[in-house]
Amino acid sequence: MSASVISDFIVPKSSGKAFKVNKGQLLRVIECEGKQVASLMFFNAHNFKEQFMAEFSGGLSYFQPPDLGRIGSHYRLGELYSKVPYENLMLRVTDNKIGDHFLGTHCTKKTMEILHAPGNRSCSDNFAEALREYGLQLEDIYSPSVLNAFANITIDQKGDGSIHVKPPRSEQGDYIEFLAEMDVLVAVSACPDDQSPINDHVCKAIKIQILEEP
Repeated sequence: MSASVISDFIVPKSSGKAFKVNKGQLLRVIECEGKQVASLMFFNAHNFKEQFMAEFSGGLSYFQPPDLGRIGSHYRLGELYSKVPYENLMLRVTDNKIGDHFLGTHCTKKTMEILHAPGNRSCSDNFAEALREYGLQLEDIYSPSVLNAFANITIDQKGDGSIHVKPPRSEQGDYIEFLAEMDVLVAVSACPDDQSPINDHVCKAIKIQILEEP
């Protein structure tokens, strides 16, 4: 039998939302219209100091032998681990058809200044507002450690190592799905960057579903 949806809501364009997902539940991040990045943070729901670490998770995925079936990369992560000294498995990716997901920073006030759009809303603003409900401030966490779902960002491996940002390949209805291996607090930002190609220059909403297996 397929999993049942127990929560279904929209994160409006250029906004953020924080919510909890219990161990054993599935989290599905869905494209409402397509070509929209969802930046994601994850915390242990019972200890906010234990946070998903993108770089650490990418490194662990690199060292996993392919025959384990969990191989990941900077763009297609299989398992999400918390930072040192915790090093716990937080979530496991269970469905990832698109595979364009970038581990790295999110847009900030400084990003918008560089893009000649001072005052433009950023993912930092979205995260700050979403996490305030849980008593968290950006200065209390390692905010750059995010998974940017649907982000079509590549690094030049043969040249100068430059970063290339392209419009997402994801279309309406595409999604990435996670299995929670612990109770987690999730913060999602429907990226408000309309200055670069990262959202194809048009900001859109993101749909969230929480599901349970029968």
